Amino acid sequence: MSGFNYLKYAKRVLWKRGASPLYFVLFVTKNCNARCGHCLLGDHIRHAGELTFDELEKVSASMEDILFFTPTGGEPWLRTDLPEIVKVFHRNNHVLNCGIPTNGSMPGRVVEGSRQILESCPGIDLHIDVSIDGIGEEHDQFRGFPGLFDRAITTYKALQELRKHYPNFDVAVQVAVSGYNDEKLLDIYDYLINEAGVSTVFTLLIRGAPKDPGATWSAPIDPAAANFKIENYENFHRVLEKDNLSRELPGYTKMPFADFINAKRLIRPKLIAKMVRERQFLLPCYAGSLGGAMFSNGDVLACELLTERVLGNVRDFDYDFEKIWQSEKAQETRNWIRDTKCFCTYECFLTVNILFTPRMYPLIMREWAGLKWAELTHRWGSGGQRATDSGPQNPETIKGTGTVAGGQ
Repeated sequence: MSGFNYLKYAKRVLWKRGASPLYFVLFVTKNCNARCGHCLLGDHIRHAGELTFDELEKVSASMEDILFFTPTGGEPWLRTDLPEIVKVFHRNNHVLNCGIPTNGSMPGRVVEGSRQILESCPGIDLHIDVSIDGIGEEHDQFRGFPGLFDRAITTYKALQELRKHYPNFDVAVQVAVSGYNDEKLLDIYDYLINEAGVSTVFTLLIRGAPKDPGATWSAPIDPAAANFKIENYENFHRVLEKDNLSRELPGYTKMPFADFINAKRLIRPKLIAKMVRERQFLLPCYAGSLGGAMFSNGDVLACELLTERVLGNVRDFDYDFEKIWQSEKAQETRNWIRDTKCFCTYECFLTVNILFTPRMYPLIMREWAGLKWAELTHRWGSGGQRATDSGPQNPETIKGTGTVAGGQ
């Protein structure tokens, strides 16, 4: 996909009032075949009443074009029609970038479904994120699924093989950081890199009760999972940053502007750690304008964490998403987010907030320049030492720029 296809979204980035979502998170199901104690949804009961494929097609037809589309769950691949759902949003909404998480429990379905999406959606930038939170039986215990670790590794390796055949496909491992594994992050990382051959790693910091240290709104989960040390998260990300800058971890490589996304990944964990430590607003949140979410039952939300502020259900509005999004209740929620300076550690919408806040661009460009310099020196055979010296290395560097802390 050419980078020029992304330029049409510039108007919404620059003029956000009344904008439709550029980043849309769709919970295609709340059901899951794992029983993770750190899950945001957390109740683990069997859910019914999901929007059917035909209903989702109607919703899609009512929406404007979407830049980032994230079908999630639950375990999204439990829906056998997931590839068809992606195809509909690609056809109706010209989705350019689609990211799908998975616990890796169904290797065959994930690989074949990814292949179907890539074959049927010309030009889409697809990436699959496989969750791995521990090594061997520990991972299985965290997720309440015997044998899941082996399945997840099998899924990742099969997707890496598929990646060789499609120039617009990437695969990554996402590590959910919690009280279960924060003391063992470096051991997990060592296994992923040296044993499993993983090339892209990123984290999701647990959100939920007892109160998420980086948010007001939370869901019920195992209290032990929330008892993590932010220092362990920060130390892990310093290692990830060093290896990204030395190009030991190349990160995303297939999509246009891939290194801007990789640069954003260097900035985001520093913001998250700073929010957790200081519990303060750092930059504007565009949930309700550039970012939006819809639960599998049709509830539309500005953000998945604002469950007490459902904007409306598409079944009550003849599947017209825009009617809900442009409603008085939606505007009241946008005003509330702005006026209260709502903030949290939600990685998806932090992506929106970082990429679409113009005053963040100098910092993104600085990290991007560090990555490009590292790439050049790596090719020259001297990338390691010079690369690790490039770019900001700790949260205080961000604090001093004025581009983040100045959002107060």
